[in-house]
Amino acid sequence: MILRHFTLLFIILFAAVSLGGCLSPLPPNGDPGGVPGGSRASLTGTVQDARSGLKLWSGQVTLTRAGSSGYSTSLAGGAFEFPNVPPGTYTLTINALFYKQLQKQVVITGSVSVAEQLTPIFTEAELDLLARLVHAEAKGESYEGQVAVAASVLNRLRHPDYPNTLQGVIYQVVVSGGKSYYQYEPVLNGTIKQPASQTAKDAVADALAGWDPSLGATGFFAPAKVGRSSWVWSRPATVTIGNHRFFK
Repeated sequence: MILRHFTLLFIILFAAVSLGGCLSPLPPNGDPGGVPGGSRASLTGTVQDARSGLKLWSGQVTLTRAGSSGYSTSLAGGAFEFPNVPPGTYTLTINALFYKQLQKQVVITGSVSVAEQLTPIFTEAELDLLARLVHAEAKGESYEGQVAVAASVLNRLRHPDYPNTLQGVIYQVVVSGGKSYYQYEPVLNGTIKQPASQTAKDAVADALAGWDPSLGATGFFAPAKVGRSSWVWSRPATVTIGNHRFFK
């Protein structure tokens, strides 16, 4: 009977030691990421323009928290995904061109989904000004052509050779050879003062959200109305849409 008790005690002690050798403590920061079989979670989300509701074409999304190197991904089709992250509380940061940065705390346990909206950096008056320019310049063009005109104006904001405000770009006057030249005909002839159509407003919203049919152009002109002696013909063309040739 005594031998049987010793044998049973030996088996229990051996099992305890064996199991204890198989268990690994969590890292000091509590992140189970380096532990095989450690718990994982995921975060998916969508990002829209708070003004128009359109999905944003591009942007950068990051997840950070204390003691972690963080995670980064890009927007694709207005959506993002972090498929395999340790559970915890993170700072979610979303950046997109021409939009105010969004930053918030998110608790990720299991599969979490969020729907976020970014606010444009432009005022309603600025966007209306751009829409009136699009209407005056391209009201007879296709919708794609109107979006391209809006996008080309926004592209100038990113270029160091042009002013860094919408008003500055649209109303810019260049002095050359003792003469002053408006960058856009509607500013010169006053048609920019006409109210914008809903189509032009929609085109501005699409360009703001990231659609660029102009393929990065910073200007455009109507070949049928511009003589071959004009400097614009020397600029590299990006695409022709309707009656407009777009260039960089």
